[in-house]
Amino acid sequence: MIFEKTVKVTNRGMICIPASLRKKYNIKDGDDLSIIEDEDGLKIILIEDIDSIRQRSISAKKMFDIMEKSRKEELELEY
Repeated sequence: MIFEKTVKVTNRGMICIPASLRKKYNIKDGDDLSIIEDEDGLKIILIEDIDSIRQRSISAKKMFDIMEKSRKEELELEY
């Protein structure tokens, strides 16, 4: 679903993100956002704090274990 809302830019270059989007994406006062320019225009991306990212990501040890298991399975198939 695409959400479209027109916002005005203030004389100081600020915009107001609609409350419904702030709530949906849990954007709070003081959060950092990144503005990215690409061939399609501008995109606003929420910069998550490192702890939030770590909680969702796989640990290096678990990743190594998965790779090791996969390697062993591959070797078994070869013989």
